[in-house]
Amino acid sequence: MVKRGENLKFICKFINENPGSRTKEIREALCIARGIDPKVNRGQYTLYFSYLQTGRNYSHLWANIKGQHFIKIQGMALLG
Repeated sequence: MVKRGENLKFICKFINENPGSRTKEIREALCIARGIDPKVNRGQYTLYFSYLQTGRNYSHLWANIKGQHFIKIQGMALLG
């Protein structure tokens, strides 16, 4: 089991190392890192990139500009 917050750290690290990545690339990398086949579980981890009415919004960690993701200062803080 993955500790709380580890997926966010992974996403921030991936975006930092691969600026301009698309959601699909980030999500597939996260699935593979967690031992999940991204082709079988197509919707896995999409909530990190959706603006939900529940209040979960991670736009303070990364920016989405024309479909490409770039890390923000708050996201860099998670890199350690």
